[in-house]
Amino acid sequence: MLKKENLNIYRKKYTNNKHNKIIQRMLSKVSLVDLIQDSDTQINNEFNINIKTHSITDQKASNRCWSFAGLNILREIVIRKCNLDNFELSSSYIAFYDKLERFNMLIERLISYKENNKSLYDRDVSSLLENGITDGGNFTQLACLIKKYGIVPKSVFPESFSFLNPYEINQILSRLLRKFYLDLQEISNDENINLKNKYMQEVYKIIATMYGIPPETFDFVYTDKSGTYHIDRNITPKQFYNKYVNIDLQKEYIEITSYNDEKIEWNKLYQVKESSKISGEKDNITLNLSPKEFQSLIIKQLKSNEPVYFYCSTTSKHINGIWIDLIERYGEIFDIDLKLDKNSILKTNGITNCHCMLITGVNIINNKAVKYKIENSWGNKYGKDGYYIATDDWLKKYVHRIVINKKNLTKNQLELLKQNSIKLNKYDDKC
Repeated sequence: MLKKENLNIYRKKYTNNKHNKIIQRMLSKVSLVDLIQDSDTQINNEFNINIKTHSITDQKASNRCWSFAGLNILREIVIRKCNLDNFELSSSYIAFYDKLERFNMLIERLISYKENNKSLYDRDVSSLLENGITDGGNFTQLACLIKKYGIVPKSVFPESFSFLNPYEINQILSRLLRKFYLDLQEISNDENINLKNKYMQEVYKIIATMYGIPPETFDFVYTDKSGTYHIDRNITPKQFYNKYVNIDLQKEYIEITSYNDEKIEWNKLYQVKESSKISGEKDNITLNLSPKEFQSLIIKQLKSNEPVYFYCSTTSKHINGIWIDLIERYGEIFDIDLKLDKNSILKTNGITNCHCMLITGVNIINNKAVKYKIENSWGNKYGKDGYYIATDDWLKKYVHRIVINKKNLTKNQLELLKQNSIKLNKYDDKC
């Protein structure tokens, strides 16, 4: 119990320190972030490894960073192949099928839970119903959706208001999911599939009404940088992908994590149960490597002129487009040690508000990475025309997963991919 005498001690010790009063006065007039800015938050935008990319995309409030980041890699391939000044792929097209597949996967799980006699108070059931329909995702999910449905240019399936502002559609679909659960309890198992089909028809109606109906075929029309007009008639989204991108994302890339505790070991493959959001697809697999190998793969891929798709925590915010460890600096203001390394942050569930972006450059001085160029999808308001900078310290603490082309793995790392994956409970996944 917090006692009066304890409060008196805390107050006396605080008021006896003149530094506290000075900081208090300052913070009555300015924000914390204003007190921690210095030369480190005014870094220039020059990099000695700098991958050429194009104008920044803007996901706005769509919560679709994971698809924007992946599509931003793929659009560069189309731009090079077609000799374009600029180009965007439709994240709204991906979102349409993601919403549909996600709802289908969740009701299949509810059916499975029922058939396995899991009650409302079972953690799996209650967690699924509580979370409902959300927009978060990952690279593997994007790869599966592209393999099944292909891609289209943004001009062919533009962004609707509901795509850019998904709160209402998520609320509607989450309510429908909960109604499905209640209806499911009232029928026999023989009727489960009929009920599922009824609800999926309603889900399709909602998504199609709010996002539009994706095209089955379209004409790809563009004018290249030389002024030459092109038209590719009556092409399907899968044909478009195979012709203008043609990368097997599932086969050629692997997600890499870097975390270690009594359960999760280095140099092991992990597969998180129920991580797939697409029925019929395998749960997500990651290779867990040491921090040194993790960092080395980032540099190696950048040197091969390929961006690195990554996941990070935005717990530590950026200052004017520069990602630094704000939390540690806040500690300096209060003369309190708030330092944690990445493993400690992950171990204590400190990775929150996960965000996906691309590393498209690095500055290396005396064989040491100093800063990284970051392609975000938040428009061009911050940073240099929307491109951010991350300090090496921030990247080592807050980037917890990367996507690496297997051609950049060492021989030993490739051998590790041959081992059987270890199944990991979804509640134990730290990365």
